[in-house]
Amino acid sequence: MIPITRYNIKNPALSPWIKFMWHLRAENADFHYKLLPTENIDLLLNLGSDLIYERKGGFITAPPFHINGLRSNPSFIHQQGKVNIFGIAFRPFGLFPFVHESLAGLQDSIVNLQELCPGLYDKLHSAVSERDIETVITAIEQTLIEQLTVNAAFEKNANQLSAFLYADETLTVQSFCREKSINIKTFERYTKAYTGFTPKTLIRIMRFQKSSNQLSHQKRT
Repeated sequence: MIPITRYNIKNPALSPWIKFMWHLRAENADFHYKLLPTENIDLLLNLGSDLIYERKGGFITAPPFHINGLRSNPSFIHQQGKVNIFGIAFRPFGLFPFVHESLAGLQDSIVNLQELCPGLYDKLHSAVSERDIETVITAIEQTLIEQLTVNAAFEKNANQLSAFLYADETLTVQSFCREKSINIKTFERYTKAYTGFTPKTLIRIMRFQKSSNQLSHQKRT
């Protein structure tokens, strides 16, 4: 069992965009585990040994501070020795207002945060320099509050996307856009910019995760 500690988001301004933060720490570790498709976009701040992703294309040694975008396919992750990772689990559309860059083309990718958003990288690098874990979590949250920028257009689009993602499973992209009087091409364009995926692929990922969670719950009971 991977010893991950979750931390709830305290500031309500962050809750629409971030699910939770987490921390993983271990000495002399030998971690090899499978990552299933998920609706989270994870930002990892790795302060330990190299983190290696195994995918169809081979092995990737991740930059210390990196984004593991929405995943449509399973992959594996390996880490040995000292493990010390702080993580931020963003909602499907939640990373965008912090990096202010389109995520189109970043799906199923490991992205160097320093290259995507140097300003956020510098601030988070400073935040994790604290020694106490609780202090680091507080510093990360404060950094995210300072970095967050939400304008009216983005908030409106994000609310529409959220309504679509958590609507009845029988609802199609076409019927949703017709019901909300949204241009389907516009909806697809900003969904891809905010998440990296089209609406149809997002729904497939979320349904897979829901089925996986149900199976996991059944096994425990």
